[in-house]
Amino acid sequence: MEAALTFPLSASRVDVRDGSVTIDDLRVDDRTLAELVERRLELGISGEETVTDALEIGARVLDRESTGAEVDFVRREFEKLSGEVERSFAEKARAVAEHMQKQFERHLGEDTGTMAKTLDAHADQVGELVARHFGGDRNTAVQHQVRELVAKSLQESRAELLKQFSAQDGHNPLADLKGEVVRQLRAGREKEEVHVQRLAELAGEIRRLRDAEESRAEIDAERERGTAKGRSFEQACFDALEGMSAARGDVAHHVGDERSASGAKLGDVVIELEAAQGECRGRIALEVKDEKLSKNAAWEVLNGSLAAREATFAILVVASEAKVPSGREPLHEYEGNKMIVTLDREELDSRPLELAYRYARCRVLMARERTLSVDAAGVRDAADEALSALKDAQRIRVALTGASKSVGSARDALDAMVARVQASVERVEGLIGASEPAPPADG
Repeated sequence: MEAALTFPLSASRVDVRDGSVTIDDLRVDDRTLAELVERRLELGISGEETVTDALEIGARVLDRESTGAEVDFVRREFEKLSGEVERSFAEKARAVAEHMQKQFERHLGEDTGTMAKTLDAHADQVGELVARHFGGDRNTAVQHQVRELVAKSLQESRAELLKQFSAQDGHNPLADLKGEVVRQLRAGREKEEVHVQRLAELAGEIRRLRDAEESRAEIDAERERGTAKGRSFEQACFDALEGMSAARGDVAHHVGDERSASGAKLGDVVIELEAAQGECRGRIALEVKDEKLSKNAAWEVLNGSLAAREATFAILVVASEAKVPSGREPLHEYEGNKMIVTLDREELDSRPLELAYRYARCRVLMARERTLSVDAAGVRDAADEALSALKDAQRIRVALTGASKSVGSARDALDAMVARVQASVERVEGLIGASEPAPPADG
């Protein structure tokens, strides 16, 4: 296991263990970092994650800068050593030149040179020898031989020097430096490639996070729009029911956000019958949905509304014909205490909702006042006629939606049909209102 390293840092501790760093009681006085943490906190990114990313990216930037500094150091050392070699070569050449100059002065001086004395003693012979060995027109002249020797020597020296500096073994004084430079450059290139790859990965992660954040924002906005639409439709439905119920002495309550005694929130609107004039004589629960439920889900909602709001009749209000649960029909009484009705959210024609409410009101009052003497046959006939008229009216309404011809006559027929429904419902209400308590049975 890798040993732990501890670095003193003010009053905090920095521990390095198994490739990770632990920092205790570290305080960083940097406004840029503080603002970055605050902005990312608003985006739902924890401060620890932000500081960790900042430390990782900063460590890689520092490591890259360190690599660049090492390369600069190697370059300076190489230039320094090259300069020293150049100066050493120049000094050796200057020493050789000075030595040769002294030798020439000793042997070729005008007054004290041995060459001058000898020439004076053997002027004729020297003249002949000079003419023979230094004549410019003779190939065997000394100057030509010296030139050839110097050129050959320089060429050999140059070749030897190049061979020495290009050797890979210890004879090359720059072998170690050259190898180190190559290694450092290769290592720097590898580190740079790793950093570039890591930066590309981080850029990809940032793009994915940005895309995810934008998608989440769009989803939240869409959810808020959907919620707002649902609430406005629910409110429109309640406003219509409030006016209908007030006209008949009933009281409508918007309880969609309130929990019942059992803790449930089913039943968006509760209508208390005749509660405006005295004691409540029954309850109707209405659940408003701007979505299509399955048949089972719709029945769970209706039964739950009956139980949660202690109601006798439950109505499911949907925003269009397309959102009526599969296998169910609008304006059809189920199980004696359930009905589904549509309130088109675009037109907000409340007549079907009013007829369903008035029908449910009659059913609740009939079920409560069992001690009254009621014309059961008349009520049953009127109720059946009202339901039949409601269905006919709904079929005509659906036909009107897609019809492009004879709209006027169809609308007149619809209005006549709605009038029939209202008359039937008023007949039922009249029969119930005119009922009297049944006489007690003979004991």
